[in-house]
Amino acid sequence: MAETTYDILLSRLAALCSQKEKCGHDAYEYLAKKGLPPDQCNKAVDYLIKNQFINNSRFAEAFARDKARFDKWGKNKIAIALAIKKIDQATIQKALDSIPDDLQKETIASETAKKARQIKDLSTPQAKAKLIRFCATRGYPSSLSLTIINNIINNYKAQNYNT
Repeated sequence: MAETTYDILLSRLAALCSQKEKCGHDAYEYLAKKGLPPDQCNKAVDYLIKNQFINNSRFAEAFARDKARFDKWGKNKIAIALAIKKIDQATIQKALDSIPDDLQKETIASETAKKARQIKDLSTPQAKAKLIRFCATRGYPSSLSLTIINNIINNYKAQNYNT
């Protein structure tokens, strides 16, 4: 007896989920793009969740950890990306809490310092605005970003006034 399209797609998706973390939304989208009707997509996703091929909590924590460490994303940007993938707020918060605060601080400081080196004169209000926009687009928390930006600008001013 030949396998149905549903069975073939389910086994392919299970193999994909075994190799790489996927969330329920990603799995549903994959099946929908392959032409499965919505009821079968839901049935397949439920099967994958029940058999631990998909775990949204595990996915969210891996996603948050990888985006923070490798892509240098801030917590705000990670939260938005997870919300787009239809992860619930409690799971998003748990994933964000798994990111060490010192990693976030180090990332903001190093990335903002790199950006500041590209700016000619840091003593201007436009330079500060540019750094604030940079931090906002990376999803860094604004209060921490402002503290780091002010430190960078103050160090710049101190170095330039002493010479």
